[in-house]
Amino acid sequence: MRLRRAAAVGAGAAGGGALYLLERAAASRWRAGPAELVAAGLSLPSDIRHHFVATSDGGRVHVVERGTGPTAVLVHGVMLGVATWARQLHTLPGRVIAVSQRGHGQSRAGAEGFSFERLAADLAEVLEVLDVRDASLVGHSMGGMVAQLLALRDPALSRRVRDLVLVATTPGPVVPSPLSPLSGLLGTATARALVGAERSGHGPLPKPATIWAARVAFGTSPSRPDVELLRQMIDAMSPRALAALLPHLLAFDVRSRLGALSLPVHVVAGSRDLLTPPRTARAIVERVPGARLTLLPGCGHMVMLERADALALLLTR
Repeated sequence: MRLRRAAAVGAGAAGGGALYLLERAAASRWRAGPAELVAAGLSLPSDIRHHFVATSDGGRVHVVERGTGPTAVLVHGVMLGVATWARQLHTLPGRVIAVSQRGHGQSRAGAEGFSFERLAADLAEVLEVLDVRDASLVGHSMGGMVAQLLALRDPALSRRVRDLVLVATTPGPVVPSPLSPLSGLLGTATARALVGAERSGHGPLPKPATIWAARVAFGTSPSRPDVELLRQMIDAMSPRALAALLPHLLAFDVRSRLGALSLPVHVVAGSRDLLTPPRTARAIVERVPGARLTLLPGCGHMVMLERADALALLLTR
């Protein structure tokens, strides 16, 4: 019995030591300091304007804005934030608006919680309050899911938005079909773990896992500052807010409704995206009349960081 206990302790210590060494190796390769992030164009411009839009359910949405003229509205994905769009805020011409979704950054949920219908209502209220007209609505990942939902539920959206640019997103469940029967169970277990993490003062992922999760989101050749920025955003996410978003993320499915979209749609995807693979982009294009697809070779999930120039070119066209 003592030998077994000693072996178990030894195995646990060895496993913990291996994880520590992996984390240290990843940190030395992918961690970047503040000066590197600034040099890489990943700090927010000094002349942005901040808005806090009160939502109809008592929440608030933090929005940053820069410039005037032709408008692009940028909506980030889950566990991200307005900093995701730092390069676009620096370089895109015209009026650029980046929206922080509730539960992220300085945005707070109201009484109606975290349903995607509520996130879409937040976005509609931001467009109204800021008097956005004739804009390109650019949604990344979960932001693209919310943008699809808003376009489907609000026929008057064309007054505010002229086209949708859906970046690294999906029209259906993020869990692959063979695992879909388990998604409810997985979601419930994960949500409980996330609530426990917040009570303990931890982030949504264990520290050694955060940097690896950040790296997986990129394609073949990410830069160190890009990976570091994503790591910081993941680490800053409220586990409780993520737990509340998770069931809606797992249940999202508008595939049968996409034929009703009347706005022009351009879908952008990375060929090496492991989170929303190219097949999810094609699933949108196949269902939306006249939709176009741009597939970026070697690019992963973080298109706005990995291919900022290509995305800017597409938007300015």
